[in-house]
Amino acid sequence: MRDNVPPGRSDREYAAMPPGRKILGLDIARTVAITLAMLNHSFIATNVWEDFFEQKPHFAFVVRLATPMFIILFGALLEVVYRNRADRDGIQSVTARLFERAFLCWLLYALTLIPVLWMGRLSLKSAFFGALLAGKIPLSDILRYYAILFFLAPLILVARLRWGLAPLLIASTAILLLHPLFVLLPAPPPNFAHYVPARLADLLLGIGDAVAGPSVLHSLFFVAVGMLIGWLLSEDRSADAEVRKSVTRRFLLLCGALGVGALATYFMGPEKVTAETAAGMVLRNANHPFYFFCGALGTAMIVALCRSVRQGGPGFERATMLGRRSLFTFSAGNAFLIFVTRDYDQSIPERLLLSGLFFVVVVGLAALYDIVMQPDTLTSPNPVVRVSSRWWRAITDPVNRLLRAAALRLTSLLSWVPIFSQREVQSSQR
Repeated sequence: MRDNVPPGRSDREYAAMPPGRKILGLDIARTVAITLAMLNHSFIATNVWEDFFEQKPHFAFVVRLATPMFIILFGALLEVVYRNRADRDGIQSVTARLFERAFLCWLLYALTLIPVLWMGRLSLKSAFFGALLAGKIPLSDILRYYAILFFLAPLILVARLRWGLAPLLIASTAILLLHPLFVLLPAPPPNFAHYVPARLADLLLGIGDAVAGPSVLHSLFFVAVGMLIGWLLSEDRSADAEVRKSVTRRFLLLCGALGVGALATYFMGPEKVTAETAAGMVLRNANHPFYFFCGALGTAMIVALCRSVRQGGPGFERATMLGRRSLFTFSAGNAFLIFVTRDYDQSIPERLLLSGLFFVVVVGLAALYDIVMQPDTLTSPNPVVRVSSRWWRAITDPVNRLLRAAALRLTSLLSWVPIFSQREVQSSQR
């Protein structure tokens, strides 16, 4: 399957940009995000995370920035690639592509059930609900968010094209600040009859018993911030030095505003904000606004640092390999880690070394995939590489065609909806 869906490389069009037009900072930031995620999961596989790192909240907070980074980089992708194309050719020109990516993320999320079931970590009932997005599959939750967000992406782009970024930022921020009211909203009880509605209410809206977080609704704040960052990075490609300097000032303003938001929500209840709750899952699962402002602030600072790289250089492709192949890294890497997860009885230092070894294996799998997926591998003089590439494409090309057909079918079914009309969107921009 194509490895061009976040958390993979941003897009075929983006990947095809000449070197001077690529936003190198996005490739670097994506590499940072996938590295943090797979390190975290490698530590979880040996249980060294719970026994060692959870007692170090500052380290845990940095590592767990991976989730905000993934969703914010999704927003940046929408702005840099899809918004530009939709603005030029109409929303219909990108809708099928977005739906295809949604189907792919769902498929990879569902395929994660194979190692989970093989290892006996879920019952068939839980696996069934997991495939329906109403249950959690270990280590792979971000793919569930991507599947849903890609389905929602055409609506987000329509709103962006019609009203600009400011309403998206204001509305998503307002949702965060309504947190004291959200916790009072009733939700279906999580018993058998109401299991799916209860889980979906928690996942989509953030109401209920707060076992899955962040919710899709609250995550729209991350998406909006990501679109703003994508717009800034697009401006940063200007040949005008003054425009680039203004981008630096705007990044500082963005970080300052997010810092003020974090301070303003520090005392917001009913959850108590501490180093432990911020670094752990308490505030995240509860959709507390402090989690979102801090996650966005950390991501904005990392991206601001990454944008300082202006030229890739000969080693840039190798250095950002995990970022370019991060969809495969995330999917195959987590499958491997699920297989090796167990209660190891070694000491903490030994388990740290074992986690490091697992991470190296994940990187090795990604490196092998990167070799197989190079454009010239089908005719490579190396017989192992040539045969591997042909076998991989023989397996994945039919799957990609089915996903594309399903996406086109869904797009055609929605063609009667006015907001997906090219004429409707273009007229709203005049």
